[in-house]
Amino acid sequence: MLFPGIDVRLEGVVVTGTLLFVDAAACGRPPYCPNCRWRGRRIHSPYHRSLSERPLAGQKSVVRLRVRRFFCDRKSCARRTFVKQVDRLTERHRRSSLGLKEWLTTVAVELGGRPGERVCRKLNLAAGRTHLVGLLEEPPVPGPRSAGRAHRCARPGDRLGPAPPHSVLTPSASRVPPCWYLFPIL
Repeated sequence: MLFPGIDVRLEGVVVTGTLLFVDAAACGRPPYCPNCRWRGRRIHSPYHRSLSERPLAGQKSVVRLRVRRFFCDRKSCARRTFVKQVDRLTERHRRSSLGLKEWLTTVAVELGGRPGERVCRKLNLAAGRTHLVGLLEEPPVPGPRSAGRAHRCARPGDRLGPAPPHSVLTPSASRVPPCWYLFPIL
């Protein structure tokens, strides 16, 4: 099976030189509208997408996927039509399959830009260094653990020493902005 566990019907395979084209059609239940979560019932039109896929038998492969565009029949919804996304295969605005994205992300994490590009060339994966680096996610920025003496500014009447019993991070003190917010340290 080419797509195990995915709601896709295989319609044909075409081999041309160094490319392998896999023609497939999305099937399964009608999707929900992404705006209002109302199930689409009426089909607007078929919609064709081309997705780069992981190489098969040493050849670059492209999935020519036929998906359905649906009407949103809810009057209050601003979206009139929407496209069924195939779980574990497609994402919105993505021109490659999720499996290929996972491969490229692994290469980007392990090797980075230019070395990753060279490995992708050897594996018949179409990816440049900027695309690989763009797949990397930034780690989340941790917030401040506490607001201590270094985070407060000296104003007339302030005393240096331990912080007052109510910290600037408590909800009771959130009504009055702390002094470091009003007068930032430069």
